[in-house]
Amino acid sequence: MSSALAALFCAALPLHALSPDRAIPHFSYVWYENQLPQGTVLSIAQQADGAIWAATYGGLVRHSGEGFQTLSPREVPELKSSAITSLADDGKGGLWVGSLNGGLYRYHDRKLEPVALPAGIESVLGIVTDTDGALWLTTNAGVMRIVDGKPHLFSDADGFPPRGFYRAMVADAEGGVWIAYDGVGVVHWSGGRTRLYNEGDGLPSNAVYSLAVDAAGTPWAGTQSGPAYFAAGRFHRNPRAAALNDARIYSIYGDRSGAVWFAPLDIGLCRLANGEFSCDNSLPGLRGETVRSFFEDHEGNLWIGTTSSGLQRLSQTKLVTIVGDGVSNAVRAVHQQPGGPLWIGTDGGGLLTYRGPHLETAHRYNQQLPSQLIRTVQSDAQGRLWVGGTEGVTRFERDGRARNFGLADGLPGTIVFAFAPAREGGMWTGTLQGVARIDGERVHVIEGTRGDDTRAIHEEADGRVWLGLRSGVRCFHKGVLDTCGTDGLAGASVFAFHPDANGDMWLGTSIGILRLRGGKVTRYQANAGFHGDAVFALLDDDLGNLWFSSNRGIGRIARADLDALDAGTVKQVAPHWYGTADGMLNAQGNGASQSPAGRSEDGQLWFGTAKGVVVVDPRRMKGNPLPPPVAIERLFVDGSEVDPGSATQLGPGVERLEFHFAAMSYVAPAAVRYRYQLEGFDREWREAGNDRRAFYTNLPPGDYTFRVKASNNDGVWNEEGDQLALTLRPHWHQTWWVRSLAVLAMLALAVAIVRMRLRSAHRREIQLTMEVARRTEALREANERLERIAAQDALTGIANRREFNHRLLEAWQRQADQDEALAVLLVDVDEFKAYNDAHGHLAGDAALTRVASIIAERVGDGERLAARYGGEEFAALLPGVDRDSAMALANELVTLVHAAAMPHSASQVAPVITISVGVACARPARAETPEALLHAADEALYAAKDAGRNRAMAAPAPSPTSGEEPAETALES
Repeated sequence: MSSALAALFCAALPLHALSPDRAIPHFSYVWYENQLPQGTVLSIAQQADGAIWAATYGGLVRHSGEGFQTLSPREVPELKSSAITSLADDGKGGLWVGSLNGGLYRYHDRKLEPVALPAGIESVLGIVTDTDGALWLTTNAGVMRIVDGKPHLFSDADGFPPRGFYRAMVADAEGGVWIAYDGVGVVHWSGGRTRLYNEGDGLPSNAVYSLAVDAAGTPWAGTQSGPAYFAAGRFHRNPRAAALNDARIYSIYGDRSGAVWFAPLDIGLCRLANGEFSCDNSLPGLRGETVRSFFEDHEGNLWIGTTSSGLQRLSQTKLVTIVGDGVSNAVRAVHQQPGGPLWIGTDGGGLLTYRGPHLETAHRYNQQLPSQLIRTVQSDAQGRLWVGGTEGVTRFERDGRARNFGLADGLPGTIVFAFAPAREGGMWTGTLQGVARIDGERVHVIEGTRGDDTRAIHEEADGRVWLGLRSGVRCFHKGVLDTCGTDGLAGASVFAFHPDANGDMWLGTSIGILRLRGGKVTRYQANAGFHGDAVFALLDDDLGNLWFSSNRGIGRIARADLDALDAGTVKQVAPHWYGTADGMLNAQGNGASQSPAGRSEDGQLWFGTAKGVVVVDPRRMKGNPLPPPVAIERLFVDGSEVDPGSATQLGPGVERLEFHFAAMSYVAPAAVRYRYQLEGFDREWREAGNDRRAFYTNLPPGDYTFRVKASNNDGVWNEEGDQLALTLRPHWHQTWWVRSLAVLAMLALAVAIVRMRLRSAHRREIQLTMEVARRTEALREANERLERIAAQDALTGIANRREFNHRLLEAWQRQADQDEALAVLLVDVDEFKAYNDAHGHLAGDAALTRVASIIAERVGDGERLAARYGGEEFAALLPGVDRDSAMALANELVTLVHAAAMPHSASQVAPVITISVGVACARPARAETPEALLHAADEALYAAKDAGRNRAMAAPAPSPTSGEEPAETALES
C-alpha cells in the first residue's frame, strides 16, 4: 500500500467507530470460533497495511479477511517461542511482537526479525509507544523504556515498585505511561517523574487487571472490585457503572466514539456510552468467558480476544436484525400500537414484543391464541389489538382478554391475511376465502368477495375500500364491487397499499411496484430494477424514498427517480438493495400478508424476514467510506510458493502463475469485490467478485505487471490497489538472437524457393489465364441457371417460398426508406385435400399450375412477385400498393379463379375450384416487422376461411378505433 493511501487511513481514523446509540446486540457479530491455533488471544493489533494480528499461545496469527495464517517456530525458525503475549504497531508499517521466553521481535516487509534485549530479559508481556516515540516494554525483569535503541530498565531508584507482575500498560496523549502492578496499584510515569496510585487514591482495589485511555484522554483502571476513572489527581467510580462495583474487570477499552467497554466475568459485554451504561450477555462466544484483549480497527470494528474462545468481532452495519429466544424467528407481521408497544407476529412462535434491545415472547397473549401461526396484526381506535392467523381472528381488549372469531361466527375463511380499521366501526378482515367487517360481535361478509384470496386492505377517507387479491385488485364502495378504475390487474398479486399525499396510490405486487394516478396504471418492472421481484410491503421514510421488502432483501428507491422515469428524462433506474452484507441474517423478506413491515413512531422501519425482524433507521444509514487497503499476499509458481517481494525474475519454463490477494476490510468481508489485470497480457480489467485468487497459464516470456484493486462493502474502491512487476525469462531457443537467426534463415530459404517457383509460374501464367477465363464464363452461366432454379417452384414455374422471403425483406427495407406502403396477399385453394382425394394428384398438380398462372398473370412482374408459398398456398408481394388496391386485386383473383370453372365435385363451397385470400398492408417505416405483416395476412386468410371461403378479407388497418373487423368480399356459389 502506498504511503499516500496509508495517510488517508490514518487521517480517517477518528471518523469511524461503533455507534454509541446502538444497543450492543444490534451490532453485527462474528465469532471466529475454531480458526486460531489456540483459543487464548492476549493482544490484538492492526498493521498499517490493514492486516489484523492476534497474539496466542499457539503462535502469531495474521488475518486479512479470509482465514488465518499462523507464524510459529515451525514456519518461522527465527521465532523462539510460540507463546505470543503482546503486539503493537511500530509506526513504520511494521509490528512489535512480544513473546513468553522468546524475547522481542519486529515484523516488517514479510519478515520476522529478533530484537536484541539486555541479558536476562526473556519475556515481553506488554508493549506500548509513547508520544515521543519511545518503546515501552513490561518484561520478566521489570519495566523498560527504549529510546533510539538504548534501553533503560526502571528500578526502585526511578520510583517504580519492586519487581512484580504487570497486568497492563497504556500510553496517554500527554506523553505519560500507566502501568498496572497486580496487588500494588497503578504507576504513572510522565516526564521522568513517577507516581503510584492505590486504594488510598480512590482505586477500588490494588489488584489492577486492566488499563485504558478513553477518547477524551481519561485513564481508566479495571480492578478486582470494578472499574474507576482518573480525574483531578485521583481515581473515581462512575455511578452509572455501579453494577460492576464488585466485578473483576479483566479487560477495559476506550473506543473512538468515546465509549468505554468492559468485560466482567459472567456479566457479558458492558459499555458506558453517552452517559448510559448497558450490559449484554447474549453473544455466544462471551458466555462464561474472560476477555483478555480489545482492539478497534481502522473501520471502527471492535475485536475481542478471549481466554479460550478465540477471536470475535462487532461491526457497524446499516441494518439491525433482532431475533427472539422463542421457537420461531420467522416474522410475518409488525405493528406498533399508537403510543404503545411494538408487536411482532411470528410463524410458529406467536406474538412477541420489542423491549429494547430484545424481543420478548408475549406469553399471556399467546396462551389465548387459537394458533401460533400469525399472519397480520393491527390495532383499532379503541386501543384493542387484532391478531389474524391460520385459525381466524383474535381481538384483545385493552386488559388483555381475548375474543376469537372463526367460521362459526361467520368469517368466510379461517386463514386471515389482512386487517384495516373500518371508518364506520370495527375491523375490515381479509381471509383466504373473502372479506368481512367485524363490528362488535357481528361479522358482515361482502358477499361478492366470497372465494377471493385477499392479502391487503386499505380504506380511504370517503369509505372506498381497496382490496388486494392474489388475482388483482378490487374496490368496494357503497355496496358496489369494481376494479378501482383499472383493468383489475389480472396476473398480479397485490400485497400492499401505500396512499400518497398527492392522491396517488402505490401498490406492492408480485411483479414489482405499481402506481395508480388519475385512472392510469404505471408498472415499474425491469425499467426500475424489478425483474419479477415480489414487493411485500411499502413504507415511506419522509425523506423522499419508498422502502420495500422482497425475496432479494430490503430495497430503497427514490420517488424522484420514478418521477423521472415517468417523465421520460431517464430510461432506467434501480433500487438500492440491502442484504446479508448490511446486517440481515437472511435476505428473504416474509410477505403475502397485510403487515410484514411497519414504521414505528420514532421513524424507524421494521421489516419481517425469515430470520428475525430487521430495523432500518433511514436518518442514520452510516456507510463505510474507507477504501480498503489491498495487498498481493502470496505468489505460486508452478505450484510452489515464492516470496512476492523477490519474484522479479522467473523461469525459464514457467507454466502456471497463481496470485493471492486481499483487501483488509472487515465490516462485511463477503461483500468485498476485486478486479485484477495482468498488464502485458490482459487487455481489460477482470471482474473477480469475492474471489481472492487469479490464475494464468502458459504465458509467453516477457515483462508483466499484475495489478489488483478492491472495493469495500459499500462499493468504495481503492483504485490504487497493489501491483507486482515480474519478468518471465525465456529458454535459450526463445531468445531474441536465436529467433532472429531462424527468421533470417527462413527468409533466405523462402527467397530461393520463390525464385524457382516464379520461373515455373510464368510459364503457366498464360495457360492459366486462358483456362480461368473459359471456366469463369462457364461458372457464371451455371450460377445463373442455379439461381433461377433455386428461386423457382418446380411444379408451377413461379417463384418459390425462399425467393418470396428474400424479396419480402428487400421490399420491406426499400419501402421503409421511401416511407411507402407494402401489401401482401396469402392465397389458399379451398378444400384442396378433398380435390386430390376425388380427382387424383395429377389433376391436383394441374389445378395448382392453373391457379398459379392466373395469380402470376394478374400480379405482374417487376418489383411485384407471385410465389408458391407451400402446398396449395400462394403469396403475392405488392410494393407501393395500399390496402384498398390490394383488396381490389384480391377480389379480382377470387373472381378469376372462380370463373376458370375448374370442376371440384368434392367441394362444399362451389362446384368449381375456389380460393380464399388474406390481405395485409403496412408502412414499414412505421410498422414492427415483416413477420408481423405476414402474421396479419395469415389471420385475415383464416378469417376468410371461417367466413365461408371463396372470398378475400383484409387485416384491420391501424386505427385508434378498437374492435374493427376485417373487411371482406365473398362470391355467391
